[in-house]
Amino acid sequence: MKCFNHNTDDAIGICKICAKALCMSCTTDTGYGLACSEACAAEAADLDEIMQKNKLLLGIGSNKKSIPTGLIMFLFFGITFSGFGVYFAFVRGRPDYFLLLMGLGFLCIGGLGWWRNRKINLSC
Repeated sequence: MKCFNHNTDDAIGICKICAKALCMSCTTDTGYGLACSEACAAEAADLDEIMQKNKLLLGIGSNKKSIPTGLIMFLFFGITFSGFGVYFAFVRGRPDYFLLLMGLGFLCIGGLGWWRNRKINLSC
């Protein structure tokens, strides 16, 4: 493969952003990929920052296990709706089936989310 800018020089790599083949004189090594220009180097830096933040967010590369935020939300809503459903059963003498079903639905969705996160080893 030949360089995008110099048709006689062999390419040593490809720009991470625009995918142009580059020779040694056209290449800038950013530390996280090759770039052909300052604009592509800045874009590659932004892309690397996004990737690093996503790794932290998803718990990739970390041994620390945290409770997924979505699971906490679904458990909260599930317990709250179910609790009010049971509370109304004692106050009125009959359960509020809508609240009980909503609570059970939230608990089931939260359990499914927890199981899927554990299956693919995510902590978000």
